[in-house]
Amino acid sequence: MSLDLIKTASQIDSMAVNLKAHQNDRGQRIENAIVNIRDFSLECYKTKRDLIGNEYPYPLPIIIDPPISNYSASHLPNDYCLVAVDGSHIDTDRHLPTRCFLINTGTAIFTYGSNSQADLINKPKLYVQDEELVIKDPLTYREQAIEGAILGAKRAVEEAVELTEAIASTQSNIPTLGLLDGSLLMLGITSHHYQDFVSRNLIEDGFVKELSQMKEMSKNRSLMIASYISFPRSADMVNALRLMVCPYKNYDVYNHCSQAGSTKENCDQCVGGLLDRDLYSKLLSPGQRSGLFSVSSTTVDKYYGDNEINFFYLNTGNEIGRVEIPSWIASDMEKLDLTHTLILDQCNRGRGYPIGLMEAHEQAVINGSDRRNFVELVENALYDNGLPSFTSEKALSKRLKWL
Repeated sequence: MSLDLIKTASQIDSMAVNLKAHQNDRGQRIENAIVNIRDFSLECYKTKRDLIGNEYPYPLPIIIDPPISNYSASHLPNDYCLVAVDGSHIDTDRHLPTRCFLINTGTAIFTYGSNSQADLINKPKLYVQDEELVIKDPLTYREQAIEGAILGAKRAVEEAVELTEAIASTQSNIPTLGLLDGSLLMLGITSHHYQDFVSRNLIEDGFVKELSQMKEMSKNRSLMIASYISFPRSADMVNALRLMVCPYKNYDVYNHCSQAGSTKENCDQCVGGLLDRDLYSKLLSPGQRSGLFSVSSTTVDKYYGDNEINFFYLNTGNEIGRVEIPSWIASDMEKLDLTHTLILDQCNRGRGYPIGLMEAHEQAVINGSDRRNFVELVENALYDNGLPSFTSEKALSKRLKWL
């Protein structure tokens, strides 16, 4: 039986009524937050943040520029190159006759100006050998299967590898922007509490190694690296405001705010239920970016070395996007401004979203039909080579219509 749309529709209607009832209150909280941002003291925030340390129940960013700051784009160069990479994957499936996974990376290389051209690249890679399916601890016999969240991180590493290789193939005499989709922060691995050798393999020896290679390339050319997050759900500035309006003494904050049922009157009235994009949609005009923030994370401290991650918010004219950059881009004002300008141009060309990432996604995406064909190809290849191609009865049942 398919989804009962009549029953579902009534629940959706109730949801819309509840959202409408809270809309005015939410608008007032946004206005309260804007007032507090205008009065925000970086010195006071740093003092409070240092005092509370890791005791605060919400992650707190390092705020580099006054949060009320806004910056306009600089002059768009006549010639520039955009290299965008995205990826998709097919996870290991215990219902398949053999263990394997596939990572498909898509790359879009656009050169604008006097020698304009476009290159679209699709690169699927199948992992099937025993040593390819696990991450091994070089010091012990421990190993971790590459699946689920681990495979997602493995894909991020492969995207960074492809970005490095693609940038190296481009002409170095014009400004070049390397762009990834999503975050430069691989926090999902450490948040799942995988063993340290897994994090070191994927983050330090994988993703961050590629960032370091691109950093080296940037020393001899005008090269910028960034990632773009559409419709971000981050609340870094919101969390900073929570700390600033908190009425409790610093040593009591954790006890008051981390317990279920705590009222948190002051911070809820100010920013309860808000995201950073709600604030910066009011603070930034189309085309403007916010000041810089720096990510405060034990993962970054432990694995990223001198590739700390900074970010800013950008009003593309269609949405508030989050742009993440390595610190070596953030510390170079010319490259920071150029990153802002080129991403904005990409969003204008893509009607709100970077067109390079759109095209890279089209090269990388694996749809439902592709996945079914992949399974059939695996089964047929095993059968043709006289290998067992059995699968689970559950998998077979999904292919058959009984009624």
